[in-house]
Amino acid sequence: MSLKIRPISDALGAEVFGIDFRNPVLDSELQTLKSELAEHLVLVVRNQNLNPDQLVAAVRMFGEIMPQHLTEMLMPEHPDIAVLDSRNVQPGPDGKSMPVGSRAWHTDHTNHAMPPKFTVLYAVNLPETGGDTSFANMQRAYGLLSEDERKELVNLRTLNKIEDHSYVSDEDRSRFGERQSHPLIRTHPDTGRQGIYLHPGKTECIEGMTPEASRIFVDQLLDRTIVSEVIYRHRWLPGDLIIWDNRGVSHRAHADYDLKIGRVMHRVLVRGEVPF
Repeated sequence: MSLKIRPISDALGAEVFGIDFRNPVLDSELQTLKSELAEHLVLVVRNQNLNPDQLVAAVRMFGEIMPQHLTEMLMPEHPDIAVLDSRNVQPGPDGKSMPVGSRAWHTDHTNHAMPPKFTVLYAVNLPETGGDTSFANMQRAYGLLSEDERKELVNLRTLNKIEDHSYVSDEDRSRFGERQSHPLIRTHPDTGRQGIYLHPGKTECIEGMTPEASRIFVDQLLDRTIVSEVIYRHRWLPGDLIIWDNRGVSHRAHADYDLKIGRVMHRVLVRGEVPF
């Protein structure tokens, strides 16, 4: 079966058929995948059947794998893979048990100086219903704002910290705990498109604002810009592998299922560049 790619929504995303990551991928096919990813920001690669070694090998085709500050969730024999298992969710600082990635719209690992450009999530076990992941095109969201507001936001920066959750170990806090300053409006290095770049849970503040004023500012900005016309909600199917571009996408997992059933995903990150 030859490589086929088709848009999956008006907002962002494309489905990929005809690739089996257990087998060699032609250079021309890989270049097509990378080009389509830059254009559509999310690729849903269907019908995969990968063991951990094959998953890591597939992700390496897209760049250098980077460490994750989720020590308690890392697969011991494959530490490049974080195992996101709903059965192991621990209560957060507010006492609520929420799966990783389900608390708010966000982009991954902004507490790093060079955050991941791509996140890869592979479905290992799925609930019968629920457990979708939604993606928001933050370039399109930025474009919804007035020209005056876009000019105002482009000069702002966020100060990012590692989050306060039990799954972040003391070792990870020591290793990845240094505050990082990033632009609120990020320019994609391949396309030149600009988009809102935020992780509310890691945003200590907007530089020049108090933490409380920053929280209100961020919440209001996301409420106004993450609207239906920028969102694609993905209903997972067995064998789905999704690659998304954190430089233009925010995402959020839906916790609308029994966590004890076991929604299990394998996650790998690809290192990016210093945001600008």
